[in-house]
Amino acid sequence: MNRIDEDGFLEGRICSWIADHRAQHATLFTAIRELNRECHRFLDGRAVDVTSELHTTTAALCARLLELFQGLFIAVEHGMMSVGSIAFRAYLEAYFCLRAIHRDPTFLKQYLDQLHVSRKALVNRIRHSNTPELAALREALDEKLARDISETIKEQNIQRLKIEDVARRAGLHEVYATAYAVLSGAVHTTAWDLESHLDYDDTEKAIQGFKYGPSDSNTEKFLGLAGMVMADALETISSIFGEDRSQACMRFKSQFQSALEKSSN
Repeated sequence: MNRIDEDGFLEGRICSWIADHRAQHATLFTAIRELNRECHRFLDGRAVDVTSELHTTTAALCARLLELFQGLFIAVEHGMMSVGSIAFRAYLEAYFCLRAIHRDPTFLKQYLDQLHVSRKALVNRIRHSNTPELAALREALDEKLARDISETIKEQNIQRLKIEDVARRAGLHEVYATAYAVLSGAVHTTAWDLESHLDYDDTEKAIQGFKYGPSDSNTEKFLGLAGMVMADALETISSIFGEDRSQACMRFKSQFQSALEKSSN
């Protein structure tokens, strides 16, 4: 029987699949929800010194990580593994930035300086475009603005940061080279990643049909890793704000490590 109907992943028959999915992974789903509440309890009423670039940036990264964490969980809960992969990649990027800021005191300024790099790239794309729809924007962006941005970048010797560089600064290059690289296939819709939608018969060496619908193939792996990352992020963020939540975070990490070990068996 099909696990979805004309409502797709939004409602209808998928709701029965989600209920079964929750029951099958009840322990793991409960741990994710408990960690989510712990993170929100930390954020609730948090006093942030807005004059501190470290505290402001850390708080913003915390909000980004939490939103991506919850989005990833919802996608996996609904069996939307492609969406989960895309959210997971963005989630890891935010985690790399957080860990790099915590690990390397010189990184924060370089990270914030990327605002100038992004502005320059956007202005140049508009100014060099011949698209009629962008004509008004091209007129608004005069040459002086572009020159001022370029001069700021040159004077301050601002270098463009690649995400691989950020992962190295975070001490997480092995995660970049493995999990992050695999997840990139879903973001860029590579032919390799599209194989998940093909019903391939290894015996016949032929495509038998197409697959569309929920999957629990990576539930334990995705949520186990996501939980480990969020628990470590919470420990890191709380330490930046002068709090020690290591004991609670270690308990969560232990739970998610068990889920990962189960998924590898």
